[in-house]
Amino acid sequence: MYIPLEDGEVILTQVHRHWWFILMRVFGAILLALVPVVIVSVAVLTGIVVFTMTGVMAFVGIITLWVLVVWTFFWQFWTTYYMDIWVVTNYRVIDIDYHRLFDRDIAILRLNQVEDISTRMQGILPWLLRYGSVSIQTAGSSREFLIDQIADPEGLRDIISRAAGDLHKK
Repeated sequence: MYIPLEDGEVILTQVHRHWWFILMRVFGAILLALVPVVIVSVAVLTGIVVFTMTGVMAFVGIITLWVLVVWTFFWQFWTTYYMDIWVVTNYRVIDIDYHRLFDRDIAILRLNQVEDISTRMQGILPWLLRYGSVSIQTAGSSREFLIDQIADPEGLRDIISRAAGDLHKK
């Protein structure tokens, strides 16, 4: 994605959500895709349903449509995951948040407004997988800027803190 930069502005890092969140969606999509196959298999094995050639063709058509619907949902999850991005430059933090296709919000935080930066990793799974959130307190009208579900929140906090410190020294 193209992000227009100001004079002298350099991208320090780009951050996406942690891989765990898309993995859970992939796992859910696979389970959803298998639901009709499991239901029909159980029905056939128990003798509830006996297939004829017409029944098999109808089953294949329904399964195909079902997998297409599940694939569409997965594609939307993947696009949202991939397009949600936080970009940290030496002047700004840019939050590009995709809700759905053709629906996004862009929020910009200038580093000269940063007052405090904190990180949070709550629970055993975030601690083991090293993901969490970074909260930036600002002097502006919107008091908190939240970067959520990212890998290595402490590393991002250090990058933002260093860039804000360098900007304040100038």
